[in-house]
Amino acid sequence: MRPPENRPIRILFVFASLVGGGEETQVRLLARALDRRRYAIDVVACCRQPATPEEAHRQLEAIGVPVDSTPCHLSMDDTVAYLAGLIPSHDVVVSCQNVADVYPALERLHLRPPLIEYGGSVAEALAGPKHFTSRYVGLSHYIRDAAVGRMPGREHHALAIPPMVDPATFDPALRAKVRADHSVEAVIPQWTALFDTLAQRAPTPAPMLFQSFLQGGFECSSHRRAHDRKRIDVIAATDHDRLAEEDYRILRRHGIATVRDGLRWHLIERHPGRYDWSSLDRQLAAARKTGTQVIWDLLHYGWPDDCDVWSPAFVTRFAAFAAAAARHIRQHGVGPCFYTPINEISFLSWGGGDVGYLNPFAQGRGYELKVQLARAAIAAMDAIRAVDHGARFVHAEPVINIVADPSCPTDVPDAEGHRQAQFQAWDLIAGRLWPQIGGRPDLLDIVGVNFYHNNQWIHGGAQIGRTHPLYKPFHRILAETYARYGRPIFVAETGIEGEARAEWFAHIWEEVRLARSLGVPVEGVCLYPILDHPGWDDDRHCPNGLIGRDRGVHHPLATALAAARAGESASRP
Repeated sequence: MRPPENRPIRILFVFASLVGGGEETQVRLLARALDRRRYAIDVVACCRQPATPEEAHRQLEAIGVPVDSTPCHLSMDDTVAYLAGLIPSHDVVVSCQNVADVYPALERLHLRPPLIEYGGSVAEALAGPKHFTSRYVGLSHYIRDAAVGRMPGREHHALAIPPMVDPATFDPALRAKVRADHSVEAVIPQWTALFDTLAQRAPTPAPMLFQSFLQGGFECSSHRRAHDRKRIDVIAATDHDRLAEEDYRILRRHGIATVRDGLRWHLIERHPGRYDWSSLDRQLAAARKTGTQVIWDLLHYGWPDDCDVWSPAFVTRFAAFAAAAARHIRQHGVGPCFYTPINEISFLSWGGGDVGYLNPFAQGRGYELKVQLARAAIAAMDAIRAVDHGARFVHAEPVINIVADPSCPTDVPDAEGHRQAQFQAWDLIAGRLWPQIGGRPDLLDIVGVNFYHNNQWIHGGAQIGRTHPLYKPFHRILAETYARYGRPIFVAETGIEGEARAEWFAHIWEEVRLARSLGVPVEGVCLYPILDHPGWDDDRHCPNGLIGRDRGVHHPLATALAAARAGESASRP
């Protein structure tokens, strides 16, 4: 067991409401006394009592304790979902005032930090379940004793930590006794000992899923763009179709033995049911010769022109194509085989179904397209398993954060609703949504998260960057996503253009290290795109890869990768 490395222990205090009571006072005194290099306190309030002053809120923020009041604007169900996303990025959670939303949130999670219930009355100690409660802390021995009766076999996990008070406010004759039992100096060590004990974690398992932790992704989009209906073929535009072996060898020299690459369905199946694999075979041969492990995208935004994506026949045809592709790859490739059935269902359904940015150029039909694409992905996985039972499936989706402008609290429900929608594609695959389309938990095999610098914004407003106070660090997004599904997880896409490439990679690498320190078993980081390419909309040069169009490398990024590999050899991020 070990405490967090090179970061403070993060403690989340969850209140039913901030009304200026005893628990809020204790948190405020804790925050003032704790060493902020070792401990960081966050506070979330779940509701606001009518006509209640916000003095407690202001007092906490005045001493540097962030107070999240988002749940005050949400329904109970949405509050539970919000807490389920907030809790996993903390080392310890402290529930005050017998908050009704905490246990339902914990029930949803596959990654649960230790829970302390902090009670100020016997009634609170006797209320609610205790099976997730690591420790019960009462303000008095009477409260502790009440909790003991609710924790059979774990009586020693019920504690009494007296409240902190200022001895100077007591009669001089009593000050020595008060100082011994209730002063900050007497009480704080009891809390820090408890936090230190509960924050210890077993080491996060070492990554074992892929051939290399560090990965590269070849942009393989093949859609039609809106303004001129031109077919995009990034593999051809970057000469990767001709130079796949050279590209893979370059990556091997930089410690990258696992890549994402793609099939171009529109070239393979020009006529229904007739497959020409010549456009794929050079990539397959390159993978064999270089010993490169490939995660194959079967549909990266594009399909044959004669397909009607809205029709039931699309699902059947894509499943048949997927089975044929799996059969061919298994015969000519290197196993075990990894597939991404449909890349970024969420983005494709928005871009193609809501705003007409790419095929099928619809508007206002995004959710309909999302369900259809999920149905096709499910059928494809079943078809692939029929020919290759050991096939693995990666579901790569963008992870985002949307927040309301603090000056517009009425926007909070809409902002949170849009943020939660990022999980719909995964939920459809897993059968959590619309199970009638065939989704099942086992189909959500490997979760791939795609994260870029522009994945966070104000609802109805501008993007927000890393320096913005409402920006959500990537390690917290990773923790939320893993805790929601409990499935193998990796960073399936991340990158940036220009001279920021090395710094962005170093930032993501550190965020992954922080996520792993929270118990998130991240299995890899895929730089995407790994090869510079023409822009989708205007064919401009996009300098965002390790490899340039001339097959030279971007040296600052190469240096950052070497530094990461050197650190990885001693300990994984």
